[in-house]
Amino acid sequence: MRYVLLLISLTFFLSASCGTSTSSIDKIQERLNENACRINREELIFQIRELEYRQDTTFTEIPQSFLNDSLLLCPATDQPYLMIVNGNDRTIRCPSGHGESSF
Repeated sequence: MRYVLLLISLTFFLSASCGTSTSSIDKIQERLNENACRINREELIFQIRELEYRQDTTFTEIPQSFLNDSLLLCPATDQPYLMIVNGNDRTIRCPSGHGESSF
């Protein structure tokens, strides 16, 4: 009898934990896309700052010819990043809505 109750409890637990809905999976995928995009933007900023240091300059546009092509695009949608300059503030923005990173 004890084993039957254990088996029923185990079956109930497994069926409840495996019921991930499609909307939950979509939310997880969107969060993964946002994180991948943020990591890529931060690496792009790092590479731009390194170029600026070596060339003793400040870029007002993304220096595409000096950078790896994979850094120039959102990894989730392959849309090119935008650099927005406002005075001394510069921002790399994802056109897909995954956020922005300032430097």
